[in-house]
Amino acid sequence: MTGTDPVGADPVGTDPVGTAWRLFIETSTRIHTRLDEDLRKHCRMSLSDYHILLILHECPDGRARMRDLSRRMVFSTSRLSYQIDVMVKKGWLRRESAAEDRRGSYAVLTADGRATFAVAARDHGAVVDRLFSAAVDTDDAAALTRVMRTLTTHLDHLDEDGPDTFGERR
Repeated sequence: MTGTDPVGADPVGTDPVGTAWRLFIETSTRIHTRLDEDLRKHCRMSLSDYHILLILHECPDGRARMRDLSRRMVFSTSRLSYQIDVMVKKGWLRRESAAEDRRGSYAVLTADGRATFAVAARDHGAVVDRLFSAAVDTDDAAALTRVMRTLTTHLDHLDEDGPDTFGERR
């Protein structure tokens, strides 16, 4: 795929980068959709809910600064605030003011949130195994990990340059 080719303009697969892009977008969207549908059906939560619970579960004391959570979730401040409010109403989280910064706040996992996450994690893990792990061997996983780390580093550099740089055209 060159800078002038439209994304997906090479449906026959003669351009390896274009083919990889198309497969990445379509496959990741399919997996994301199926994971979200399963969590909604069996756990009464969205994939975004699950991801927030997972991040907080992994944080010391089950708490994270809202700005850090926003960055990890790739959510705008207002979208994250709305999402956290919904989860607070469900009893899964609470908000705490940041003593070190009057403008900042924390999202904190509650006991109910921990219990909800534990149940959802078992179901979610089984679905991830079925959709992803069953199809990917260790060599595939290592290759995918290398590609995703490369993309993560690339995106981190673009983010450091500022939000306007990734929208620039060649």
